[in-house]
Amino acid sequence: MKNVKRSIACIAIMLGVATVGFAQSGLSVRVGGSFPVGTFAKGDAGDMALTIPASELGAAATGINGGVKYQLNVLGDLGVFASADLFYNGLKNDVVETMKGDNENVELSSYMNIPLMLGANYTLLKLSGTSLWVEAGAGINLRNITANSASAAVGTLISGNTESNYDFSTSAAWQVGVGVSLSKFSLGVHYYGLGASEISGETMTSADLGGILNGETKPVEFTAGKLNPTVLVARMSYTF
Repeated sequence: MKNVKRSIACIAIMLGVATVGFAQSGLSVRVGGSFPVGTFAKGDAGDMALTIPASELGAAATGINGGVKYQLNVLGDLGVFASADLFYNGLKNDVVETMKGDNENVELSSYMNIPLMLGANYTLLKLSGTSLWVEAGAGINLRNITANSASAAVGTLISGNTESNYDFSTSAAWQVGVGVSLSKFSLGVHYYGLGASEISGETMTSADLGGILNGETKPVEFTAGKLNPTVLVARMSYTF
């Protein structure tokens, strides 16, 4: 529930940025792929513990991204922008297959990164209605790791459940990108450094022994090093 509330808050921030943008010109909506690189992409089931992720290796899979951007031209080919994006990445297939197996009662974590940035965009070349541009930006990243859980039973009498919830975190973030624009459409490739922040949270375990003994343990807090998400993004944008 805690992570759900945080996710709703993140979405509300994005909608707020979009609402401001729609009242002005130069608003773009954009979608594309989110490709983890570096330690964010590295890792396999052998590196993972019961709580995932539990190391600096994210084992993140290819995901999706979507967002909004408002750009204002200020001097010739130079513009400034504000952007809000959501990157969603699950875990790599081999990790999922190893950790879940045939157990449908295992829910694994996924990553939600929301970079909010200000930056500058410069048009390098204009030719026959097509322009080549570069940009750079900096801001903050809001990171949410969704909960993971596992439940098991022995017959119909003995059952147990473990759930781990991760703390929400913020970190300094930056990005650089290059792309081409044709009329209202644009294609771009960007590299995002979303900033390192501590992996922390709490784990709760419950058990039921045939209805005779049942209960929950107190939440156990944990920390597991810093996760440093870095992502290569390819996206298409449409400017209103």
